[in-house]
Amino acid sequence: MRPAAVSGANASLGGTCVRTTLVALVCIVLLFGTLAGAQSNPAKTCPSAGFDARPWLEDFSQLTTEMAAHYSDLEFAVEERHMDLPSLRMATETKLSASCDEQEARRVMESFFNSFGDGHLEIDWPQPGAQAADVKADKTGSLCTRLGYKKSVSRPGIDFSRLPQFSGVGGDGAEWFPGGILRLDDHAKLGVIRIATFSEHAFPDACEQVLRNMQPVDPDKCGTKCKNKIQRGTGDLLTAAIVGRSALLQSAGATAILVDLSHNEGGSEWVDAVVRSLSNKPLRESPYGFIKHELWTKELEERLAEVKDDLKNGKEPQFLLQQASALLQSAIARSQDKCDRDSIWTDGKPTCSLVVSGLIYSSGVLAYAEPGSFTKLASKGTLFQPLDYRYDESGARPPLYVVVDAETWSAAEYFAFLLQDNHAGTILGEVTGGAGCGFTNGGIPTTLKNTHAMVKMPDCVHFRADGSNANAGVTPDIFVPWSGHDNSFLRAQKLFRS
Repeated sequence: MRPAAVSGANASLGGTCVRTTLVALVCIVLLFGTLAGAQSNPAKTCPSAGFDARPWLEDFSQLTTEMAAHYSDLEFAVEERHMDLPSLRMATETKLSASCDEQEARRVMESFFNSFGDGHLEIDWPQPGAQAADVKADKTGSLCTRLGYKKSVSRPGIDFSRLPQFSGVGGDGAEWFPGGILRLDDHAKLGVIRIATFSEHAFPDACEQVLRNMQPVDPDKCGTKCKNKIQRGTGDLLTAAIVGRSALLQSAGATAILVDLSHNEGGSEWVDAVVRSLSNKPLRESPYGFIKHELWTKELEERLAEVKDDLKNGKEPQFLLQQASALLQSAIARSQDKCDRDSIWTDGKPTCSLVVSGLIYSSGVLAYAEPGSFTKLASKGTLFQPLDYRYDESGARPPLYVVVDAETWSAAEYFAFLLQDNHAGTILGEVTGGAGCGFTNGGIPTTLKNTHAMVKMPDCVHFRADGSNANAGVTPDIFVPWSGHDNSFLRAQKLFRS
């Protein structure tokens, strides 16, 4: 019997089914299955008919327009993740239209965001009273508190303390970066350092220590340069603490260092100084992509101004500065190219690329520079961003191992893949979250017109040494067979056995 017959009225089903006993049995099963299905899947009804989905649909339309204009990984979603954006758009609109209340509409929007698998694609719903509380906090407390330095509740990493082979090691810096010695056998010892975040702002006591060593600062007159000086000073202090921890563990017998980055949500450019201070190889930076947008035009113009100041003042090396000037002018011109991708939500294909690649590196103009280079240049950070921090390189450092998991994000992923791409470390664990590049100078925040939700989306792309997009996450060199029901002891034990 053809399926079309099943979709007819009950009378036609009955008329057909009397032909044979077997057919009749089949038809009865199909008939009761159809009736049962109809009863188990009734038409959706809302408790209240007062919810208006139109403002949500307007916000969603605004969101897709904004994503087409400045979401750096939209092309990655189509070309690498093979997402069907037109179908996703239509499904989301249908679900929003059928939503019964605000909470359901929020879940629909959040599901849309989650489908991109991008840790930097964020939506924050407005919280009543949050703005007033923030303003009050900014006007009270020490300068570090006013600048947003606050000790965060970091999620714990791998609990090595539950292993009988582990001994904790205290000392200077242990309150920031705990760890100890993990005995692998009778001779080999592994020094463990836990880094829970790469954000200097999570270490307010380090900030306070930096302030004590600075000239008195008027909190009401601490502008951009002042804030940068405090942040970089805090980063330098923390880097020195990590290097000190590594040296202490080596003096305790460690022949290799393991850095635990599990559940590390990322942070700032300070990560560059840390990874270079632990690596036993010089690290070349990754290629970089930026979007065609006024945000990047302004960013590149500011970098160019620094270079031009050094050229005007006769600073050396003139030839390198001239090269940097020409490259940045080319990048500025490319950032102003037009690229209309609105049709990607209707035909699923990007008509042009919003991302400019192949001009600069994530570190700036140069892929590598020796520590301490260009000390007299105002544009040293433009030439090679890690030079904004203090760090050293050494080939005498012990082998480096890094633990990552599915909750390792952003700057912590960068730490891992920079080592991996330079064959300077061994990565253990599971595939990382996949946050890729983040937000330049705060990014391009978008406030949705009706719900007032704040949306942030990345404006740059980290490319790996093989040309792949870092948004795909870091695949470890050695997988650890963790499962969702493993407790802290089993996670540590499985890592130890790996």
